[in-house]
Amino acid sequence: MVMRSMLCFTKLVAQALAVVNCVVEKACTNLLPNVVCDYLYNLSEIFSKFYSNPECKQVIGSDKETSRLLLCEATAVVMRKCFNLLGITPIYKI
Repeated sequence: MVMRSMLCFTKLVAQALAVVNCVVEKACTNLLPNVVCDYLYNLSEIFSKFYSNPECKQVIGSDKETSRLLLCEATAVVMRKCFNLLGITPIYKI
């Protein structure tokens, strides 16, 4: 199995977050809520890979800590907004 670098996962999460407006617009224009569902599924997969990467655990106390935390918060906000659009109450703890 090939391990991707943390930078690669960070870029993938950021790119996925950047297209949320297009996804929502497409879903609303075409009356296709499944587009938002697919987006949420893909975003959660990408974020899980980002978060489970061993390098992610090594940022505590580093100069990258703030940016990674902001990326995590941005992901949570986007996911909550998408869940709300679908009429699903998001959970905050597992």
